[in-house]
Amino acid sequence: MHWGTLMLIEKVIQNMFNNYNWKLKEVDSFNPPYYDRKLALYIHVPFCTSLCPFCIFHSILYKPSLKKGYFDALKKELEKYISMGFNFSTIYIGGGTPTLATEEVCDLLDYIKEYNKIDDISIEASPYDINDEKVSELEKTGITRLSLGVESFVPVIQRKIGRQQVNTEELLEKIDIASKIPTLNVDILFNIPGQKKEDLVNEIDIVKKSKANQITFYPIMPSIRQAPKEFMYPDEKNEKMLYNVLTNQFSDSDYYQSTAWTFSKNQGSIVDEYIIDNDDFIGVGTGAMSHLSQYYYANSFSLEKYEKMINNGKFSISLLRELNLKDQIYIYLIYRLYSLKINKKEFETKFNHDIYHYLRSEINLLSFLGIIKDDGNYFKVTNNGKYYSNLFMKYLYINISNIRKYAIQNKI
Repeated sequence: MHWGTLMLIEKVIQNMFNNYNWKLKEVDSFNPPYYDRKLALYIHVPFCTSLCPFCIFHSILYKPSLKKGYFDALKKELEKYISMGFNFSTIYIGGGTPTLATEEVCDLLDYIKEYNKIDDISIEASPYDINDEKVSELEKTGITRLSLGVESFVPVIQRKIGRQQVNTEELLEKIDIASKIPTLNVDILFNIPGQKKEDLVNEIDIVKKSKANQITFYPIMPSIRQAPKEFMYPDEKNEKMLYNVLTNQFSDSDYYQSTAWTFSKNQGSIVDEYIIDNDDFIGVGTGAMSHLSQYYYANSFSLEKYEKMINNGKFSISLLRELNLKDQIYIYLIYRLYSLKINKKEFETKFNHDIYHYLRSEINLLSFLGIIKDDGNYFKVTNNGKYYSNLFMKYLYINISNIRKYAIQNKI
């Protein structure tokens, strides 16, 4: 397909969602409405030993002295949700680097499990701090999925993205240690400035030989902090080329593509984006975001403000958007395109009308552009459409990271 045609499709995608933005208004307080069904729970642990220039997430430089006050506040926030009757079935612990506080995380999970029957628990970790002792502790606590943020196996690329330089053999040993967890995901960045086809193929060849049974490839996105210009304006033409390399390299392997970014060996294993199976979720911790039906809201991004509000018996919700029906439908559409299929019956059950009632023009346009095809009970993303499902999710991530950037800069 000609590059000009690809650019036109990208512009069409942007225009489809042009009327939808992710701006949230600042609020002094907000009490979330009770939701009578099991939800996903996201727990944010913001601590990191260094702040990477490519990162789009809310993170804070780690100091051991910060742990106790923060986890005390997390428990109090969870107590408020639990006392209101909220129930959780899936937990995702992200950051930051949650395993910098493994003992505190496990204690918090034990507390949650006293009130909820949890099916799956996923946690993010760094290869720099993972060890046998931590993995055993996580395994004992019931972690079913561990996501290891390797990002790159190549020291020269590690240096470029501001990571500690570790040789390939040592990283593979860390993956081996973490493989006691049933689902072991490894995160790899692609479209790193200057990255060529052979560079990405080398990363893929290495990770395929590891004990990871799930691999997630994230495209470089504009950072929420000061970073070199090349990290703020990634080369989209190169991204398209490299994305095609990804899908081609996995087309004839024992991994199947479970989302636009993830390749898995195990059918049904949970993935990084818990929102795929959980449209509604509660987020706890500083900067954590939540989606409950018509409400999308975020906790304070200030650690001091977050802890103060929680310790005063309040929720720490500082940003809010009330979603109209169109907003909710478009969010659903983005999530499902990322998961590579749209279940027609599920849509009808959720929104009380078939998908054409609300999205006829969008479905027709996506079909005309060859991004999706009608497959009976589903609309499935085509092989040619997978890159564009990647774009949908990337634009969503960028919009949300802009919220983080605004909130951090304005001390909200």
